[in-house]
Amino acid sequence: MSILDRYLAREILLPLAAGLVFLTQLLLAIQLLGQAEVLFGSGVSTWDVLSMGVYLVPHLLGFVLPVAFLLGAVLGVGRLVEDRELVALAAAGISPVRLVRVPLLLGVLATAAALALAGRVEPAALSRAGARLNEIIKKNVSSDVRPGIFYEDIPGLTLYAGQVSGGRWRHVLVSDRSDPAAPILVLAGSGRLEAAAPNEAMSLVLQGGEIHREEAAGDYVVATFRQGSLAVGLGQMLGERNRYADARYEMRPEEVWALARQERERSPERARELTTSFYRRLAKPLAILAFALLAVPVATLRRAGRAFGYGATMLAVVAFYALMRLGEGLSLGGRLPPWLGPNLGSLVLAAVGLALTALLARRGAGAVR
Repeated sequence: MSILDRYLAREILLPLAAGLVFLTQLLLAIQLLGQAEVLFGSGVSTWDVLSMGVYLVPHLLGFVLPVAFLLGAVLGVGRLVEDRELVALAAAGISPVRLVRVPLLLGVLATAAALALAGRVEPAALSRAGARLNEIIKKNVSSDVRPGIFYEDIPGLTLYAGQVSGGRWRHVLVSDRSDPAAPILVLAGSGRLEAAAPNEAMSLVLQGGEIHREEAAGDYVVATFRQGSLAVGLGQMLGERNRYADARYEMRPEEVWALARQERERSPERARELTTSFYRRLAKPLAILAFALLAVPVATLRRAGRAFGYGATMLAVVAFYALMRLGEGLSLGGRLPPWLGPNLGSLVLAAVGLALTALLARRGAGAVR
């Protein structure tokens, strides 16, 4: 790599790193605030919030890395334009097209990193984020039960405790209406909630009480117990409050592809959906290469300082995501092949970048003045 290439790479990497940190922090704050009801509940510790942030970062980097790369490349090359360094290079007979190889090389490296992130790190991190959020919801349920107040946030269940101390309850009432044909009323001297299966239930452990149950036939049954446990299903609550518990995004790309192959004969629509999802995983990393082709032509057109660089970056990003969403919808509807729809934005922007680069090459060393 020549001195010029290393110099340009440094000019690109500095704003790229700054954009990566800033945009990741911004999106992370938005994500955490979007789950504020859960993440800032009564049972949440500082470690819970920090761990959720760590698990979400790989997912957010999938969105941030292409944007930060384009921003860094445009600002890096644009800095040479602002300081008239490209004019000096043109005077020495060096065309701006000579600079394209540096963003392309960096784009290849960034794409490889983004593919590894999307293929391995992001699914594992999202799986842990979903499991962690489930546990936080359960902790909040345990902490939100207040003395003398009926707790009805769990579907089909009402909890009441006369006294609450350190997670333990006294004078407990439990009304279980999950089976409307045979409701259950439990009265106990004490009780507590304990974590059970990681993904679904908690266990309500009760001591010294009695169970009242009305059978479907009209019989009324009363039984006493010294100690018992009741599985408290939180499936509906977890589904409503946990936006990260989605098995589709917790699967690795090869697992999505294998599942799509299995579904081709049984359900072509489902297979098309899974195949489109597979290529969508690749779309954002591959967009970096399209942005790499755009960087130098866009930067050499700058006449309004950094504002133009920011504006051009935002316009390209909006165009990419709009075309990707449009293409994805067409692929799901069967109007485009599954590989083409999600990558429509990348292909269009790459074509625009190649056309602008060809224009620069035709204009030669005098393209920048």
